[in-house]
Amino acid sequence: MNIDVFTLFPEWFEWFGSQRHVANVVEAGSRLRCVDLRARTPLSGGQVDDTPFGGGAGMVLRVDVLDSALRGHYGVDPVDLRERRRVIALAPTGRLLDDGLVDELAAEPELTLLCGRYEGFDERILEHFASDVVSIGRYVLSGGELAAMVLCDAVLRKLPGALGHADSAAEEAFSS
Repeated sequence: MNIDVFTLFPEWFEWFGSQRHVANVVEAGSRLRCVDLRARTPLSGGQVDDTPFGGGAGMVLRVDVLDSALRGHYGVDPVDLRERRRVIALAPTGRLLDDGLVDELAAEPELTLLCGRYEGFDERILEHFASDVVSIGRYVLSGGELAAMVLCDAVLRKLPGALGHADSAAEEAFSS
């Protein structure tokens, strides 16, 4: 399992990566990698946001910023990327994360997680770059980083070698 997280705060994931079950799966060959959106922005001064196209309050993550980051990291058009791997935008309006979806995602060889910020994403990101929009609950967080960690935690603990005992994940309350 290879997971790439596109975020404004890659340093937040240093703690997460040090958790035992995450370290176990990384040691077994999985990868958790973070891409700093500010380092990839085509705009001056590290700008990544703008007012929503069509109006509205707040700021949204710009489509050109995500385009530059995804294109720069993978070397392909972001519209085509979702044909090669699951590209998941984390947003409160998405499909609710449950054990069935976690099982589905744990079976994927590669995931890309897009962490929104401010008021979320420019809608074109959801329409053209994301293969899935996933929510960890019907509430709003300040950004997608915590949601990405929740999704990663749930997915990675399903992988062989993550937990101390092989039967631990199978005996959990929500496991089929």
